[in-house]
Amino acid sequence: MKSDKIFALFLASYISLALLGKFAFRSYLDELNLGALLYALMFSLMLFLGYNVEKKFNLPFERAYVYLTLSILVSSAAGILGVVVALAVLLVGMLILRRTLYEYYKYAYYAGIALVVALPLLAMFKGVIPILNPQTRYSDLKDLYLASAIFASFLLAYKPSLIIFLLGEAFAVVSTFRSNALMIFLTYLFRAEKKEFKRLLIIGVPLVGLVFLVRFYATKSVYSVWKLGFAQSLVYRAGFSYMIYEKLFSLGMPVGNFGLLLNPNAREYVAALFGKTNNYTYTIFGQPAYDLGIFGLFEAFIVGLALSDSEKSPMFKALSLAFLILAIETGFDALNFGILMGSAYFALLASKNVANLGGKMG
Repeated sequence: MKSDKIFALFLASYISLALLGKFAFRSYLDELNLGALLYALMFSLMLFLGYNVEKKFNLPFERAYVYLTLSILVSSAAGILGVVVALAVLLVGMLILRRTLYEYYKYAYYAGIALVVALPLLAMFKGVIPILNPQTRYSDLKDLYLASAIFASFLLAYKPSLIIFLLGEAFAVVSTFRSNALMIFLTYLFRAEKKEFKRLLIIGVPLVGLVFLVRFYATKSVYSVWKLGFAQSLVYRAGFSYMIYEKLFSLGMPVGNFGLLLNPNAREYVAALFGKTNNYTYTIFGQPAYDLGIFGLFEAFIVGLALSDSEKSPMFKALSLAFLILAIETGFDALNFGILMGSAYFALLASKNVANLGGKMG
């Protein structure tokens, strides 16, 4: 199945869930903002337009340099983690493109496995074990669990491995972060061979479900006043993130207040806008609406184009699609946007090298 159809399925499902949350909890989540809904629909259409433009027209290769510039600029704004991830994507991309460096693959791969294991173990050693002490999930060291999940996703995108998948999901359970579990699961899902698909669903779906349950009980533990059940919490969460988007839409129109995408703590920044100190997710529409206003629709076009170009490599297709689907609920930040742009760049570069090689052989 093409990336646009997969993404459309997830996007439509989320919007439906978010609107259900808005109506079911209207006394808490405010009335529906029709202007924001129209913007969300236009953003979606522009994204799919960007995706299909690449399929129908012979666009110049130079767009790859736009991806590279955006990837470096945006990823570097994500702080130390963003720089490390950007360097990792750069390293993997160069190893893939330079056939003379094939012998270094295994060393980079083993280093990635070491990071998947060592980073969360370091957090545990420092006492950050959210599954046992939910309060610690708000520690700065929680990013070590995120970094572990990102590197696990990189490894799975490069070469599907059940062992890496299970390792990554185990640490995601400990972290209680649903996004970590989904990141790993989706990357493996989009990269695995058909013969692995059934096994992945049998093993992976219960693991992801376990993380959702663990997160639910962590929330009830931290917020003693929380009265919603498991299913109600999922609907409320979708509606809440959408409400935050609506507020960002109101703040950003008509020309934007650029300050979100290049912020190393985007979700803390959004919460601070409303006088809170925790993290707020804001949907895929929130960042472009707040940063660029109506011009955020052009960002949607670039994202769609990048998704289409990422399809030129199975590895980078899996990576970009997984992170883009996660952004539907969490919103764009420097990290996931940078990974999406970097994936498009290297996939496009790899396809050009293959085409050149084919031309020489012919």
